[in-house]
Amino acid sequence: MDSLIRFFSECYSDKDFRKFQNDLARKVYETLAVSYTNTKSENEVTMVTNLCNTVNRKSFQGLQFFAEKIHGSRSYVEFYNQDKLTTKELADMVIISVATRDRKIVYEKLAFVQNKKEKAEEIWEIDPDQLYLLHNFPTFKGNKGLFKQNFESEVIFQNHSGSLGNYGLFQNPGEMIMTNASTVYRLQQNDKIALSDIRKYAHDNNLGGYPLLPMFDHPYWEEMVYRYIKHFPKYGSPFSYSPFHSSVVSFNVYEFIRNWSHFNIGEIASIEGHSMDDTLKRFSRILLSKAGLSEIINVSKENDQIEFKNNMSVLVAHLDLDKK
Repeated sequence: MDSLIRFFSECYSDKDFRKFQNDLARKVYETLAVSYTNTKSENEVTMVTNLCNTVNRKSFQGLQFFAEKIHGSRSYVEFYNQDKLTTKELADMVIISVATRDRKIVYEKLAFVQNKKEKAEEIWEIDPDQLYLLHNFPTFKGNKGLFKQNFESEVIFQNHSGSLGNYGLFQNPGEMIMTNASTVYRLQQNDKIALSDIRKYAHDNNLGGYPLLPMFDHPYWEEMVYRYIKHFPKYGSPFSYSPFHSSVVSFNVYEFIRNWSHFNIGEIASIEGHSMDDTLKRFSRILLSKAGLSEIINVSKENDQIEFKNNMSVLVAHLDLDKK
């Protein structure tokens, strides 16, 4: 874990790393702008596919980005929203941050993301049932697609940080805001959320783009703080630049790329071989295999045999600690 924290502490003030982040953000902006300009009716799936093509194989030292669109039918799950049995798509994009040493995973985080285009200027429509799912993660079963194929029993995600469920909000003429489902739940009104409310909420709660989550009950809190203080002494706080942090909101593409490249997005699945959530860890390993990373990340060969046909985009930030 020392080498993981050391990498990000060195990147904190590395101008070359910031240039890499800025250049990648600019390329994403260009991609999103073209998507909006070419076809006004272009849906979220196509926009995310174009985003995947842009970030795929970009790298800085031992950090490399991969993006894979897994084609097939959409994946649906069923759960109870209060007393009503409901069926919804879980997400159309998954973001994984994973660090390896000798091809073995030493740290991994995962975030489910549902993407939405503007319904009106700076306003997005939010499906209440899907928000209930991404905010609460009630016990659910696979109805169609990946969970029905690969999980025979009920599925339970721990969501310790409250950052497992997220929304990617696309904005004309080529912007993306990303915020977690808990924030959307707090701010949505009449099944809509406005950018002005997100900004006000962040300002009133002093969140900015890099807030500190209340993680004091996290099972590895003491270990996280120790490692952070050891390698970030000259920066003191914010704790937000360590990979243990999870961002509440990224207000634009620059903040999104910086958060993702600092491992600041999502829920921790495992730390140094210790599973934080067995189900989430298993799901992460299936996605890594299906995204074509089994040759560089040591995941079970059994995952290669698993049937996985799903209309989902998988974005992976992989830090190879042997190459940093």
